[in-house]
Amino acid sequence: MFLLFLSAGLVYIFTKTIYRLYLHPLASFPGPKLAASTSLFNAYHDILGTGYVKLFPALHAKYGPIIRIQPNELHIEGLEAYNQIHRVSTPFARIWHNNPFLTGSLQSLTTLPATSKRRAYISPFFSRSAISRAEPTLHGPKLSKFLAQLARADGSVVNFFLAFRCLTADVVMNYCFQNDLDALAHPEFRNRTLERMVDGMDMAVTSTFFPNLFGVLNAVIFALPERAREKWFAPIYGFQTMQSLARERVEEAWKQRGQAKDQGSGEHMTMFDAMCNPDTGKGQVGVEKEDMVADGCLMIAAGTDTGANALGRILWHVTQDKEIEGQLLKELRKSMGKDDVVPSATLDGEGFEYMRAVVKEGLRLSYGVPGRMMRKVPEGGAKFGDTWVPGGQAIVNTCIYMNNTNPEVFPDPFRFDPERWICDAETYLLRDKHMVSFSRGSRGCIGQNLALALLHLTVAHLFRRFEITTTGYTTERDMEWKDCFVPSCFGRIKGRVEIRSE
Repeated sequence: MFLLFLSAGLVYIFTKTIYRLYLHPLASFPGPKLAASTSLFNAYHDILGTGYVKLFPALHAKYGPIIRIQPNELHIEGLEAYNQIHRVSTPFARIWHNNPFLTGSLQSLTTLPATSKRRAYISPFFSRSAISRAEPTLHGPKLSKFLAQLARADGSVVNFFLAFRCLTADVVMNYCFQNDLDALAHPEFRNRTLERMVDGMDMAVTSTFFPNLFGVLNAVIFALPERAREKWFAPIYGFQTMQSLARERVEEAWKQRGQAKDQGSGEHMTMFDAMCNPDTGKGQVGVEKEDMVADGCLMIAAGTDTGANALGRILWHVTQDKEIEGQLLKELRKSMGKDDVVPSATLDGEGFEYMRAVVKEGLRLSYGVPGRMMRKVPEGGAKFGDTWVPGGQAIVNTCIYMNNTNPEVFPDPFRFDPERWICDAETYLLRDKHMVSFSRGSRGCIGQNLALALLHLTVAHLFRRFEITTTGYTTERDMEWKDCFVPSCFGRIKGRVEIRSE
């Protein structure tokens, strides 16, 4: 009987492989035969390697602009294809792999109408004017607390991997929930809750290959005692901790629905207050509580890691290049005093051009979410250049990693060079179009204005007040990364902090 089942299984695998290689609607597209035969090729590089996306430049160089990277999936290089797939009102529907923590969030919505309705609640709270109004009471004080902790660490080595995550987590949670972890309170930036969440994010890419199993495993683990979960299942426990935090904050907003915020108390209206209090006159429909919890998880996860990664990348490259550090410090000394508190609106103006170029380059090389952004081809098919892609089950995707490192647009693309953004308007516009760290279109990063404000504030005040030495405390190997949905470095960036004398 065993041999019968084994034989049947082998015949099934053989038949399916032949179909995928020679009879599948995507059989004519070039690419590695192993990738066309099985998704295990992708899984191997994402789970056991440093990321499938890192192979794409070489694969495109060998096979051309459109390559088959999975049995049902194509990857297409170039900005034209990126804009075609990700434009506003795109017919290319999002592909969502079930995730027990994010299902129901804005990220998981696959249709444009559903996405537009949810974004209508959230977008007003992340406009530039809203961010600017909130700065004196929200992210401004958090940055001041961060800088004060660094000042107390004068002469010591600081783990900036943790420090930046404490900053971004507290800022994002305070802005979204009017509450936070107070992670910045610890003098060494150690926060157990936040560290568990980091463990969980490192497991994110693995969960996409086994979504149903991951959901079942999560339910089983959640039933265990907390100490057992933390000891034996730290990554999933990290996700569960994040979900519990989001649920706690959403419950607070839910209990207060219908109550006006007391402006004199310093409270501000959050997106969760808006979701709990739909404007029926505008045709708004309330959001389910569990969907709000999922959105809370999304905001915490997306806002914490991407911003911290960009800051870590900037700190590393600036401190490793004395010419860049000198140019940045020269500009900052000319435009602000060592102990000045400069608002983000001022940093967007004259006198801070090089600082903004440093941030721009840091965003380019931290990639945001570097991997594949999968979309389903419309039923009628689609044309990319002169190539027709059949509709139905076919999936197409592009990636931030390849756009941000296009050597035709960014010469010597892996070199950190802020000067590439100090250029004529035409060249700047070309490079800005290709630099898609926040993505674009109806799926673009909804929190990018908050992210930019925080990055500008942090970089300007950090380098103006402190001299930071990473040499001897952080290595090139530490800064190499693996694609875990967001880049996850192999080591932790650390540096010796000293208060500048002038």
